[in-house]
Amino acid sequence: MADNGQLQADTLGSRLPPRARRLCATLVETGRLTPEQVDRAAEVSLGTARPIEAVIVDLGYASAEDVVRAVSRQQNIPFFDLGPEFKLQPEEVALVPEKIARRYGLIPVCKPGDAFVTLVMKDPLNLAAVDAVRSLTSMEVRRAVSLEERILRVIEREYRPDAHIERNLKDIVEMEVGTEAAETEAAALDAEQLKVIANDAPVVKFVNLMLMQAVRDRASDIHLEPGEKDVRIRFRIDGVLRQVTPPPRRLYPAIVTRLKILSEMDISERRLPLDGRLKFRVFSREIDVRVSSLPLVNGEKIVMRILDRSSLVVDMAKIGFDSRMLSRFQRVLQEPNGIILLTGPTGSGKTTTLYSALSYLNHPDVNIQTVEDPVEYVLEGINQTHVRAKIGMTFASALRAILRQDPDICLIGEIRDEETSRIAMQASLTGHLVLSTLHTNDAPSSFSRLRDIGVEPFLVAATVKLVIAQRLVRLICKFCKQETTLTDEQKEILSNVCPEAVDWPHYKGAGCDACNHTGYKGRQGVFEFLEVNNPIRQLILQKAGDVTIREMAIKQGMETLVVNSLRKLKDGVSTMEEVMTVWPMEDE
Repeated sequence: MADNGQLQADTLGSRLPPRARRLCATLVETGRLTPEQVDRAAEVSLGTARPIEAVIVDLGYASAEDVVRAVSRQQNIPFFDLGPEFKLQPEEVALVPEKIARRYGLIPVCKPGDAFVTLVMKDPLNLAAVDAVRSLTSMEVRRAVSLEERILRVIEREYRPDAHIERNLKDIVEMEVGTEAAETEAAALDAEQLKVIANDAPVVKFVNLMLMQAVRDRASDIHLEPGEKDVRIRFRIDGVLRQVTPPPRRLYPAIVTRLKILSEMDISERRLPLDGRLKFRVFSREIDVRVSSLPLVNGEKIVMRILDRSSLVVDMAKIGFDSRMLSRFQRVLQEPNGIILLTGPTGSGKTTTLYSALSYLNHPDVNIQTVEDPVEYVLEGINQTHVRAKIGMTFASALRAILRQDPDICLIGEIRDEETSRIAMQASLTGHLVLSTLHTNDAPSSFSRLRDIGVEPFLVAATVKLVIAQRLVRLICKFCKQETTLTDEQKEILSNVCPEAVDWPHYKGAGCDACNHTGYKGRQGVFEFLEVNNPIRQLILQKAGDVTIREMAIKQGMETLVVNSLRKLKDGVSTMEEVMTVWPMEDE
């Protein structure tokens, strides 16, 4: 190596363009490359016309960061470390349009009060990029360099429409609302005054940002809860409530009024529970929201159920069925008649499973009718009916009506009483496939539940073909998944259920931006399949107890919720903490 940092004339590296030669010389000087590696990289670069930087990395001679740091040293330009915690301020994002940032691979960094902007660039020698930003901002431009993949990651994160929701919400919380009405207690304001405040910019902005954040974070519900001195807002994400940025207490009455206006609810009524519905567009999607108000001691609590059609999983293969269960379910769905029941507590994913079944059955040659309370998602090609109990449109009366509509397949949102269950079973006996839900803890207890409602055992035995009990478990975030070890207590619990499971590899999520630092992202179903065959049918006719039916079902091959949940653990898609949530208190 020559003293002046140039490659010797008799090497392949000497044939590289001047800039590439200088880069290689810097890497050799810093001990990142050997002259022999330079020759090999030069040979590949010259033979393929690929940049020397990419060739060096591809050959494994140096890391991408080594190369970029060499560029920084060679050009005397600062290296900018864009770590996971790096954030752009909204004012910085506004300096350079996204298309410019993407085209040139750069991000603008500018501290308050600075008369210059620092461009963190993948190629700091791109003078066209510097000129473009200088022209846009009329500011002095300084250059820094960083890894292209990190620059692109920042652009992806910071230029999204939802990138600065939390900061904007905090701005609203911290700002002073100067109107006298905003400082007045809600009880002292009439409907017209509240209506005026509800249209103030801070209130409108807060509601819009809150809804955007909920959709972005995949929340299923929003809870707005007034306290004596403050307000709590919580999102239910993957089944768990998490607190988010609340508004100032003084804005809460106006926020409630704003939501009531959007939901077409009576803003003057604060003493009775109310229900409404609203629609809004965000991220090019139309979102339905069911809104419910409930008077509390310190004001009205609002709960909003977010119905995002784009998030509805209707592919049966994606909701958690393994291949064996899926084929069994689809086989029963092909039967011309009978009843299929989904059981489980509220929020266990029964509706999603039913909708996935309807999507599987949805063909032009079949007439599918549903009766729901309420219709949560509108499915193309399926006839869906709301229950309206106040005007006499109950499950039973609606079911009678749709049976006169020549259906092939009927879905009943829930079997709640004897009348509905009898009509459903009569429909099954007359050649219809009926799908519905029931509130029981497991599959075997469905038969005693139907008996308690008042249905004769012979009707149950003749019509019910399949009962599926269901729960949901959270999935480990794939972006921060890492191996972990069980605690001694967990090992003891697991050894009592499945001794060999103690020796399986176990995983958890470390927490990252993608999962809001929870370690989990998304949920899947855990299932218990009970097919009603002749031995089970005989037990139903004999009015056998739940335990007896359960023992027979296991003997006939039923996989319990506990056993099925262990599959999620063995496959490494969920954690010990999660699968334990579906286990009964008593030993399996």
